[in-house]
Amino acid sequence: MVRNKRKLIIIIIAAVVVIAVAAGTTIFLLNNANNKSSDTPTISSTNEIKAQAIEALKNKDLTTAKKLFEEAKEDYKALGDTNNVIDTEAQLYLINHQ
Repeated sequence: MVRNKRKLIIIIIAAVVVIAVAAGTTIFLLNNANNKSSDTPTISSTNEIKAQAIEALKNKDLTTAKKLFEEAKEDYKALGDTNNVIDTEAQLYLINHQ
């Protein structure tokens, strides 16, 4: 009788541990997925930043243009968009050498 109770207690404890680990893992994965989606730039948002930088450049606001091109460059790097990284680096070079 005592042996059966001991087995039952061990089974219950093991089940609670498994449920706790599964719940913790699920919460961690959901939280991590939410953080990635909000931190990762999109090509659309990055193109908008670049367009704002070009507009600032047209308005001779070099400080704002430089800041926006730097931001766009980092976002393009995160997206793996080499062509736009090179383009923004060229724009930054021109701004720095005016």
